Amino acid sequence: MPVAYENFRGETYFLHSKKTKKGNTTFHFSKQSKGAADIEDIPKGFEIYEEPNGKVYLKKKIKQYIDAKEIEIIQNGIEKYSEIEDFKLDIKKDIVYIYTVDNSFANGLIPKHLLNKYKQYDTQLRFVLIDEDERIFEVERFCYLGSVDDWITLDRSTNLEKLVQDYTHHLGKESFYLF
Repeated sequence: MPVAYENFRGETYFLHSKKTKKGNTTFHFSKQSKGAADIEDIPKGFEIYEEPNGKVYLKKKIKQYIDAKEIEIIQNGIEKYSEIEDFKLDIKKDIVYIYTVDNSFANGLIPKHLLNKYKQYDTQLRFVLIDEDERIFEVERFCYLGSVDDWITLDRSTNLEKLVQDYTHHLGKESFYLF
């Protein structure tokens, strides 16, 4: 029985494997069930990763530098201080990316029951752990000023709760682009 994974859109991905020229085995997910690997479980040291827009990968487990309490502070802070209701957190090593839905495409043309199938998430704000010992975080937003198109630092502090409170309430608002 092949390993299968259903993403948030309701699409099923199947785990495939193949041998490289050197004889190593590589793994990937595909929506095609034909040719899926006949293995019981994901390989040791790997995990299934679903990116915010639903693409599914098999990746090596890596050390997380941000602990569960800090992730909870960010999650709860967005729910408390922001008007955004549909968001995802994507944690990569020492960075927590906040993804929000780009609803501009919908404009009432897509029935609500189909929104999950077509909505797209985009990241605009992130929290970066810059000092693991002191637990100093930077809050950064993406800048779209012509040739810049990169992350810009807004603030840094050892008080993650204060950073979350000060900056997440701007998500989805015009004020987000004023700081």
